[in-house]
Amino acid sequence: MFLQALVMESWYWVKVLRLIKRELAAVRPSVVIPIDSSAINLRIAAVAKERGVAVCYYVAPQVWASRPWRVKKVRERVDTLCCVLPFEEAYFRERGVNAVYVGHPMFDTPVGSQEPEARSQNGGGPRVAIFPGSRRAEIEGHMGPMLEILSEIKGRFPAASFVAVAPSEERAWQIRRLLRGANVPVEIRVGEGREGDAVIRWADLVLVKSGTVTLQVARQHKAMVVIFSVAWWKWHLFAKFFITTRFISLVNILAGRQLVPEFIPFYGSPLPVARKCVELLNDAGLRAETEEQLVELVGPLYPRGGVLAADRVAEEVAKLMTKFE
Repeated sequence: MFLQALVMESWYWVKVLRLIKRELAAVRPSVVIPIDSSAINLRIAAVAKERGVAVCYYVAPQVWASRPWRVKKVRERVDTLCCVLPFEEAYFRERGVNAVYVGHPMFDTPVGSQEPEARSQNGGGPRVAIFPGSRRAEIEGHMGPMLEILSEIKGRFPAASFVAVAPSEERAWQIRRLLRGANVPVEIRVGEGREGDAVIRWADLVLVKSGTVTLQVARQHKAMVVIFSVAWWKWHLFAKFFITTRFISLVNILAGRQLVPEFIPFYGSPLPVARKCVELLNDAGLRAETEEQLVELVGPLYPRGGVLAADRVAEEVAKLMTKFE
């Protein structure tokens, strides 16, 4: 079954690349702008370069975190690499890549009071938001451990309220299915953007799966605990040999230290995570200290001179169009 799925997925991407090759031949663009996902976009960049088309890659592949040998492909296939994290520009330039820091698009719009308030009822106890992921497999792997952690928190704080954020109605139905039989009530809110911001603002603490969403939480200067659930055998046999950073959560990578607790990889007992959550919920001073540090951390991610990330990318594209005319 696994082999069949792998073959089907590989064949799908072969067809996609064929389609892209036909489109490039027909349209003959001046610049191709691959966005994010390096698995397919570095291949698309290679196809573009073969046809003499300039490549402006937006959202640099995180080769600094794992599989650093991929930087050679970036150097060979990309004319301008637009980075969304401050340290990435120097990292790639030191390795021969024409990299430019453009700012992070998540920070183009500051969080304001226009965000809708979370509507969850609260009985006077602590409020905990959970972000189990955006993909089916992520939610499947994280909701179970997160529910065990919430159960421990509920045992310590009987009046605690919990809200889970789902990116879509389909993922919300998945979460509802996983909640059947759970011994803790969890409200589900749909929408990772404004709705997700509202839930973060409502919460005293956020339990979040590692990923870009940790920056969304940091953007609101909210204390968090970060986990990434993975089978122990996958971590010890494969994953840990590809990771090159001391930390895995983006907040701690940007800070260069463990600013927020991260349990990565997470497998086994949920008790250590639950204890850390309880500690933070019990200590308003510790949460406030974390929030102050997050204010300082995210400052450089906001637009420089009021110019949005997309505008800076457009400037780089315009440069390439002039260069390759």
